[in-house]
Amino acid sequence: MVKIGAKIIKNHKTIKTFTYINVNEYDRGDFYEYLVEICRKLDVSTPMLIPYYIDCFENFNSVSFKSDDFVDKINFDSLLLENEDR
Repeated sequence: MVKIGAKIIKNHKTIKTFTYINVNEYDRGDFYEYLVEICRKLDVSTPMLIPYYIDCFENFNSVSFKSDDFVDKINFDSLLLENEDR
């Protein structure tokens, strides 16, 4: 099972949350699809994904995307993803 908690943070406050749940086992190759679905539900653009971010998620159970990671301009400070299936 994949369970990822997502938070949009602005001025050090959580302004929007979503929990992504997928009944299939976690697969590193599917991480981009998880991210796209999370961003679609939160109604934000999808940030660029590099292997470093996947490594952070797998090793530290969380990853934070800052404004520089987005191609489009965003109106928040960061998108935080946390592994809730530990």
